[in-house]
Amino acid sequence: MSHAADPNAPAAGQRAARLRGTLGWVWTVFGPFVGLVLIIALFAWLTRDSGAFMSAYNWRTIAVQSVIVGTAALGMTLIMIVGGIDLSVGSAVALVTVLAASLVGGFDLPVPLLPGALGGDLLRRLAGGDSLAVPPVPLPVAMVAGVLLGGLCGLVNGALITRLNVVPFIVTLGTMKAFRGLAKWSAGSTSVYIDDADKAPWFKGLLATDAALPPGVEAQLGRIPGAAGPVVQEVARLAPGVWILLALSVLIALMLRSSLLGRYAYAVGSNEATARLCGLGVSGIKLAIFGLAGLLTGLAGVMQFTYLGGTGDPTTAEGLELQVIAAVVIGGGSLSGGEGRVLGTLIGVLIMSVLNNGSVHAGFPNPVQDIIIGVIIIAAVTLDRLRHRGDA
Repeated sequence: MSHAADPNAPAAGQRAARLRGTLGWVWTVFGPFVGLVLIIALFAWLTRDSGAFMSAYNWRTIAVQSVIVGTAALGMTLIMIVGGIDLSVGSAVALVTVLAASLVGGFDLPVPLLPGALGGDLLRRLAGGDSLAVPPVPLPVAMVAGVLLGGLCGLVNGALITRLNVVPFIVTLGTMKAFRGLAKWSAGSTSVYIDDADKAPWFKGLLATDAALPPGVEAQLGRIPGAAGPVVQEVARLAPGVWILLALSVLIALMLRSSLLGRYAYAVGSNEATARLCGLGVSGIKLAIFGLAGLLTGLAGVMQFTYLGGTGDPTTAEGLELQVIAAVVIGGGSLSGGEGRVLGTLIGVLIMSVLNNGSVHAGFPNPVQDIIIGVIIIAAVTLDRLRHRGDA
């Protein structure tokens, strides 16, 4: 006995696929925002007696706390779009802080203790001894050098991944230890400080949680009628670092949307084999993306240097890469590549910052905060897998 095939089966399957795609898009776009609103409502209720969590000052603090993670997360968004990952972010940030502080104060660079047969004698003659004296440089120059060092770290990651054809997880796991070791070696396993005289007023105010407005600007904003006046004043008092993050976000979003590099990045992350067949230089695209992400990581390192008050700390930013990856995944990025949005990443960064800040105001001990963050990371990765279960 034979059974005729149902002619409506293909149409039903297409409708189910479209429904899954639509629901996935809705979740990717609106899910992070809904999650942010719910988390804010939860901590607002938990701290309803003091009201400190919902104060304007605290939200300026949250904005400042989001700058470092947010800047690095923009770079991680680019990397995850091309199907990569970078576990060396925290170590690169620490290395940048050490370099910036060392350049401002000047330092002696030790000459590697190599045998004469390997060129050790030649190196010592060129350096004029066992170390090479590096003179102090102005603070802005040191900060630019820090950004460039971050870019160099990104290029190293990209070159190793593309030339050795090794998965990014393994490569960046290795460079995570290497960069951290370089930071500790160059700092002598201790913190490097700069003199207060070298700290310009603009440097101290870069991540200030209570930035003062010029008298003329404050007077003009005070003339805005209604409830909008105080709101605009509070927004205008956001730290300059926050505005830098927002400006970079706009630029990265435009790059992803309108530039060839952005379109190629999505193509490589969606299907690398197809991108190669279409004639795209996949290795060059990945190298460019890792280099650009490295510059953003370098800027995050400079922001961390500022946040630490001009201190180069080789042990800082440990675990930063986990917060950055979690923020991108929560915001709709995919560990499988081909997906990622700047707005979603910023919402993911805010979720992480609100969780950290709200936990402090709610009186949660540090171990509880770590558990919450760990659960959030697992949940974000699980949701990413569920979103792409039907793509296999």
